[in-house]
Amino acid sequence: MTCSELPISVYLHEHSLSLQEDFIFAEDAACIICTKRVLGSPTYTCVSRHDHVNCQNFYLHKSCAEFPKQINHHKHTIHPLSLQPRPDGCTCDICRRDIKVSYACVDCNFDLCVFCGLEQRVLHHQGHKEHALTLMSKEAFFECDACQEKANDSSYVCTTCEFWIHKTCAFSPFTIPSPSYHHHPLTLVYSVPDIHLFFHQYCGICREFVYPSCWVYYCHKCTYFVHMKCSTSTISMVNENEADDIDNEPDLVLFPLPSQESIFDLIVTQCCKSQFNFEGEGDISVTTSLTSNNPHIIEKHWSHQIHPLQLLQFRIFENDSDDSDDDRKELICNGCIQPITVSHPSYYACIQCGFFLHSFCATKLPQKLPVGALHFHPDHSLLLQMKDKFYDIVVCGVCDYPTNGFYYHCQDCDIYVDIRCAFLPTRIKYKSHKHHSLVQRPASNSTCSVTRYRNEVGVEYGCETCSSFQIHICGIIIPSRMEHRYDAHPLTLRYPPFFYEGAFYCEICEERVSNQDLLYHCSESEHSYHYSCGFGLNNVKLGGTIKVIIADKPHTLALVMKMPTTKKSIHTCSQCFSFFDYFCFLLECDGCGLLACLNCPLSGMLQETALI
Repeated sequence: MTCSELPISVYLHEHSLSLQEDFIFAEDAACIICTKRVLGSPTYTCVSRHDHVNCQNFYLHKSCAEFPKQINHHKHTIHPLSLQPRPDGCTCDICRRDIKVSYACVDCNFDLCVFCGLEQRVLHHQGHKEHALTLMSKEAFFECDACQEKANDSSYVCTTCEFWIHKTCAFSPFTIPSPSYHHHPLTLVYSVPDIHLFFHQYCGICREFVYPSCWVYYCHKCTYFVHMKCSTSTISMVNENEADDIDNEPDLVLFPLPSQESIFDLIVTQCCKSQFNFEGEGDISVTTSLTSNNPHIIEKHWSHQIHPLQLLQFRIFENDSDDSDDDRKELICNGCIQPITVSHPSYYACIQCGFFLHSFCATKLPQKLPVGALHFHPDHSLLLQMKDKFYDIVVCGVCDYPTNGFYYHCQDCDIYVDIRCAFLPTRIKYKSHKHHSLVQRPASNSTCSVTRYRNEVGVEYGCETCSSFQIHICGIIIPSRMEHRYDAHPLTLRYPPFFYEGAFYCEICEERVSNQDLLYHCSESEHSYHYSCGFGLNNVKLGGTIKVIIADKPHTLALVMKMPTTKKSIHTCSQCFSFFDYFCFLLECDGCGLLACLNCPLSGMLQETALI
């Protein structure tokens, strides 16, 4: 290490400086003049940096220390400009970048950063190592290869390969040490790192797509990306310990709900509120035909008239927890398609058909929702209905997911609303957006802030204050914690970005899981699941069977959901030869694996011989 005094620097710093040529600097140490990293460059530091806190972060490139103390500039011909420290909040009057030292005219309150003041005609930049960049003499309209924004601006150009960037992008700081919108410093990278190219990446501010070849600010710890244009955002992180605005609305339901059982609790609570609000506006109760003298028997329920339904109580026996009992099946209500549990143990059953209904779904659901009962469909009444065939599936007009359970139907608009969506609150709280409540509204054709899917149809919840925050219904109805049948430990819903070293894969579909998306994760087993694999979003009760004759051979086909085993998974109907990929519902023979689409028995191409 060699040291030499720099007397001419006293106008920049109150103490003497020494030149460090091989000193190991912190990775984020930046020059006070050009704000670029000093790592690997001869740098002046304060000789008192260990004794004075205010001096510990003073760094000055040797090359920057050689800048002239005074210049004349064509943007300010009245007075010469002197290189001097400037107060916090000072910006360059040409490029508007923040500056700590500038060529300034104090009398006229005019400041130029050293780059604009010295007009670097030729620039060697880490973002384009192949060739030098030349400063264009005039402003021009172009699309920047760094930030992808179009503008009429000053620019640097590579005359060899037509690489063209804004002047402001060329001198963007290498690091943002304390962004207001993130917990860690951000580093400028000149493309998305290769390890993150497997999935699409999105800006943490505007939530729009980040192009892999763009310059972008990046946090390695969180896999967090921010567009260059968004990096100067003044959005502040919300302190979880601070009082929230929505604390004044204690009656709002907080989503995601704590467990899957909470979904049925919500249906019961909201349904009772709806009945109370519309009391006296007509008959809104389900009528059941109790022709038996036994009060525990429903002879003919409107949804299942072929056999009586018997009132039973759900119980958990000691051997139910035996891991070897793989044949134990979960009871799913055919009405709301939610599990029957000890929380609501009373249910009606037709054991012969495997048909089950919560007592509430059997006797308490309104047969008709009057005009105005649904916030998103206020102009017409809706009737409670169910398809005759378990494989006749309808698509909910709210969440856009299929169901074969109970639904409310508007005959005027031919809209279906499943039970789960029919009783969602009009205003809610959401865990990852604590400072404002969210209101139910029609889908805005924008990207869901949580699931990343585009809200093209149905209904969403949006923030009336933060115009860029909206959540699709599927991001609302998934529980924050659940017990998965394939995992012995509880699974917790994780919000993006979820940091995890290395690649990890969904235990269900075996596809890679992105930490930029919602996922279920078990910290003990380190198992991860796509949220759509870990929780049955489809709202379809599987397992119902039909008997058919195909090629003179009997087959028993069961309703199954096929998930992709590879990205190119394709399933083919054995009757009409239609192709199906991704998540699809089909009828499958348990014995030989023969597949049939749901349309074949509905259209008559495949004839049922018996219904089980």
